Amino acid sequence: MRDILTFVFALSLMVLAMPALAENVEQSIEALKDENSITRADAAMTLGELNDASAVEPLIQALKDDNNSVRSESAKALGWIKDKRAVNPLIQALNDQNWDVRSSAALALGELNDSEAVDPLIQSLTDDNSSVRARAAGALGKIGSEKAVDPLIQTLKDEDPQVRYTAAEALGNIKDSRAVDPLIQALKDEDNSVRYWSTVALGKINDARAAESLIRTSKEDTDNYVRNAAANVLKEHGWA
Repeated sequence: MRDILTFVFALSLMVLAMPALAENVEQSIEALKDENSITRADAAMTLGELNDASAVEPLIQALKDDNNSVRSESAKALGWIKDKRAVNPLIQALNDQNWDVRSSAALALGELNDSEAVDPLIQSLTDDNSSVRARAAGALGKIGSEKAVDPLIQTLKDEDPQVRYTAAEALGNIKDSRAVDPLIQALKDEDNSVRYWSTVALGKINDARAAESLIRTSKEDTDNYVRNAAANVLKEHGWA
């Protein structure tokens, strides 16, 4: 009985809050037209937090704002709301002149998890900005398309360690055996984060070809986190 009363009370509070929530959404949508760019950017951020589908079209329009921050925050907000209407506009935003907008668009497309974004995100793996490349790799890992495996394997050789370890993590999420040998090679990367996420990825793919290299990593790697990760993978799969 007590649980039922608690549920009814919580539901009542939600019903009472709905008019205020709708009002906040309307006010924030209106603020997207404010003459001050900081106000517009804050409004886009708020709309993402409110997570209301009625904000999708206004946020799509805000992707054309003349201010970089407004476009970036609008892209992020569309990712939070996760409405498929935003897929194509966000794909277009991958070509924005500003790297932060492109980066936010890649991040949002990962949240939307739509296969239409796979090819454009693969193209973004060669963007001239490392943040865009890293977020594109992460988005491809979330979408999980096997089409992205070979491009992500190439990305394991990126000059930026954040891009490399994000690619390793993405390959682990996709779990395609084509990535096993490249990830084994990545266990020798100079960056410990790349080695760590390559170890985790090999554990997710679960291919015994990695056992010998992981045994060596568990004993010889200079980073304690990497050694522990390798030991855990070996134990989990019974390879030790």
